[in-house]
Amino acid sequence: MSAPDWTPIVGAGASVCHYSDRTACTVIRISPSGKTLWMQEDTAVLDDWKPEFVAGGFSAHCVNNTEQTYQYSPNADGATHRARRRKDGWFRTTNGEPVIPGRRQFHDYNF
Repeated sequence: MSAPDWTPIVGAGASVCHYSDRTACTVIRISPSGKTLWMQEDTAVLDDWKPEFVAGGFSAHCVNNTEQTYQYSPNADGATHRARRRKDGWFRTTNGEPVIPGRRQFHDYNF
């Protein structure tokens, strides 16, 4: 997969990808070179959605996992993440997790 064509700006949404889960953030600072950015985790409230499970896998499989939607708001107490743009064009956190543009909170109920 190629890196997203993205030039982040302060106040823009971003998401940190943790395997199949994602954490929605807001860009709060960018270095003068544009190669480093700092993000703060948003408060993400799951809309009226309930997981639907069917038997399978280890115990069950969530069949409506991709239908999750969230409402986002800034969180002054949210954890902060630092990410640098690598040679391949991806922003990655200090833990190596990729950062994608936009707020896309997601919890994979199949794990």
